[in-house]
Amino acid sequence: MTIHTEIAKPRSGEVPFGFEELFYSRTDKRGVIQAGNDIFQRIAGFDWSEMLGAPHKIVRHPDTPRAVFRILWDALAKGYPMGAYVKNRTKSGDFYWVFAVVMPIEEGFLSLRMKPSSPTFDVVREFYEQFSAMEREKRLDPEDGAGMLRAMARDKGFSSYSSFMAFALGQELMARDRKLLRSTDRQTNVLIEMNSVLERSTQEQRRLLRSFEALQSIPNNMRIVASRLEPSGGPISSISENYKASSAGISERLRSFVAGDQNMCDRMSRDVAKALFLLGCSRVISELTQNLDAGEPVEGIDALVELALLERLMGRSIADAREAMVNAADLARMLTRASRDIRRQMLGLDTIRVLGRVECGRMRGNGSALSSTIDQLDTFHADIKERLESIMHLSEVIEQSISAYLRSQPG
Repeated sequence: MTIHTEIAKPRSGEVPFGFEELFYSRTDKRGVIQAGNDIFQRIAGFDWSEMLGAPHKIVRHPDTPRAVFRILWDALAKGYPMGAYVKNRTKSGDFYWVFAVVMPIEEGFLSLRMKPSSPTFDVVREFYEQFSAMEREKRLDPEDGAGMLRAMARDKGFSSYSSFMAFALGQELMARDRKLLRSTDRQTNVLIEMNSVLERSTQEQRRLLRSFEALQSIPNNMRIVASRLEPSGGPISSISENYKASSAGISERLRSFVAGDQNMCDRMSRDVAKALFLLGCSRVISELTQNLDAGEPVEGIDALVELALLERLMGRSIADAREAMVNAADLARMLTRASRDIRRQMLGLDTIRVLGRVECGRMRGNGSALSSTIDQLDTFHADIKERLESIMHLSEVIEQSISAYLRSQPG
């Protein structure tokens, strides 16, 4: 049976290649090409003598936003793998699209690339056209552009750009399996589902934090009402002060695992994304090693050395992915405990709220303003409790899914 893996009508100037064709390149820490496979050389259109020792930007196309590379290098500098859609340029001036996963290695970096075809690719390709044009027109600084890309990922419902690219990798792996008429890899499916649940949990937590921050204005309203209804230091003033102090403590606790660069949610998201990148790398490397020694010998590239390197990286990727998942499972347990602690603290706030309702009843006809304020508290409390229950449920699902996944893996 023949599998037709080419795009039927590539865009003008686009170099066609098959979904079964995977390629890689290896660079030193400066981004200078040290090795690659014959598919990379063929598609790029350069002779090996022109590629080896040349900077990898020899194939960079100006339509790939500079901000994409800034995010890529930021992740690599921290020791994390990262994925990206990249439009590259050939020697003749034509172009080709890839989804690349780049990972740090001992002497530099390794980039593994496949042909993209998912609906996510269609969205990103259109976005790149607009964004790269804006970069050039406004001479946008890459760091500012990276911030805009991260904001774009958040607008699409992802906790980080890494999580967005991990999602994209999962979509491309599944799309590639469909193109090659084979079943989707089970591990990839599990990780995609985990990533989805994790993103839902993160969104719930951010909404919860916003609810708490909005709640901070209500004790101030209670104090204003108290100043009209009772002498200074009366029961309503005392209730408002107690409520403000207690709710501020909960808000601070929430910020510690929802906001900031090292918050619990983002750390867990990065670990799951890292696992997805690494397992995707191991899949691609496994296929690459089957065909690496099939090409013609190339001066300056020792195929046996490259094969051994890739096989070591495949083993390391699997081990590092497992470690990332163990870390994510630990963070999920911490998140579940933190959510339960906040639910217990909410009981204290409920007690203060009930005292306010009692004072409101005692005032009878004079407490309409206070009653309206307490009604606001009732609404906020109901919303917060619902979100806490959702977060605890999602955290437990994440923890159980990761634990089941780890138990199913060797080692």
